Amino acid sequence: MADIYIKNGFLLTMRGEGLGTIEDGALAVEGQDIVAVGKTHELDKKYGNSKRVIDAKSKAILPGFVDVHIHTGHTIIRGEAQDVPEIEWMLKAMAPFGKYITPQHSIAAGALGVLEGVKSGVTTYGEIGINEGQVAEKVFIPSGVRANIADTVNEIGPNSRPDANKLYIFDTSLGEQKMKAAIDLVERWDGAGDGRISCIFSPHGADMMSKDLLLRVKEEAVKRGKLSHIHVAQGGREAIQIKLRHHTTTIKYLDSLGFLDDKVIAAHCHQTTDDEVSIIAERGVRYASCPASIALIDGIVPPLALFLQRGGRYAGLGSDQAPGSTGHNMLVGMKMAALLNKVRHRDPTVLPAWQMLRIATIEGANTIGLGNKIGSLEKGKKADLIIMDLKAPHMVPTITRPVRNVAPNIVYYSRGDEVETVIVNGRFVVDGRRCVTLDEKEVMKKAQAAADEVTARAADDFMAADSYLAKAVKRGLL
Repeated sequence: MADIYIKNGFLLTMRGEGLGTIEDGALAVEGQDIVAVGKTHELDKKYGNSKRVIDAKSKAILPGFVDVHIHTGHTIIRGEAQDVPEIEWMLKAMAPFGKYITPQHSIAAGALGVLEGVKSGVTTYGEIGINEGQVAEKVFIPSGVRANIADTVNEIGPNSRPDANKLYIFDTSLGEQKMKAAIDLVERWDGAGDGRISCIFSPHGADMMSKDLLLRVKEEAVKRGKLSHIHVAQGGREAIQIKLRHHTTTIKYLDSLGFLDDKVIAAHCHQTTDDEVSIIAERGVRYASCPASIALIDGIVPPLALFLQRGGRYAGLGSDQAPGSTGHNMLVGMKMAALLNKVRHRDPTVLPAWQMLRIATIEGANTIGLGNKIGSLEKGKKADLIIMDLKAPHMVPTITRPVRNVAPNIVYYSRGDEVETVIVNGRFVVDGRRCVTLDEKEVMKKAQAAADEVTARAADDFMAADSYLAKAVKRGLL
């Protein structure tokens, strides 16, 4: 007998090199852990009378998705910062809202981001931002999800970036405050929530801090046995700053400092040459790719497939932030990543469906340093898993010969509403397509109220910034 026994399903374990498929598969969960995985007829005798038995006939059972790079705090300004030139996105489209977002707004936004993600199968959130301790306490822990979090460290204050084409003005005292906050987060919250919360460090970006502070953050992380999660080569804005200050490119600058190694999670990396992608692959860097977000913000396809082709070992998929992406739906993100990279390479064989599912699960877990705990369905790992209904018009038929089509159907056709069960750490988070750890209506109500407050205060500043998007509004196009 177990606490949870799921049987008769199409099991995608992610064991081995591929999907580790078990037809008519079953698994058992006791406490936080998976205790058995195999064929239904093999497990029925021991686990058939478990406390909760789920018949997963015509359903897929797979590990929960790992969103390796996400900013849930921006969810409340969804749809307010897109369709602008990249050089304007941060300073003219996003910045007018940022100074009006309070910690309470971030909590409301975080709950909405988690709700959106978990209902489409996300069980682990690679969250970096500010005030992440409060978000952990108020959102990640009570919602029952897993999170790998960091408070970003930079020297950017409200007056640091008056012009994208001139050097940013660093605020060293603010940098010290943020460094202290980052250390406090690790010391207070690492291991919280029955082990569901893990904390790392996040130097924000090479363009947003001095060399001294950048290296200090990395050294602190290494000393504590933690990873560093950093934005790298994330567009024209950063490229301008690095050239002005260091007379080179971001990758070459970081490599000259000895910064690039397997203790670093590098997000984005799209403002790069092919040779620079080879450098990060050779150094063992862990790559957090966010193709949907970067396509919308920069009009560039990040080099996910190229990174893997050049020997990159660790790569995961992130949704980034709602104002510049397809939201926090990893199923949509997988499809976008696959299609965009096929177009980039003019090669329909790159990033096949089976590989995208691995990138969204076990490879993502490895990327953020949690692959020993989650990402695959096998005995001894934490019970982080989802069940997807395959009996929907856009998912039928299910075929097993000559090609098992469950993986392609999930990657290319699913929308998120097929996810009917989500279990994290052995606990139901979504049951019968309803989130049972969050009040869905209340989460959306609070997020709407927070959005109303922020946008009302920021509206004049946004229009005064006169971005490409603001001009469209003035013309009555939106």
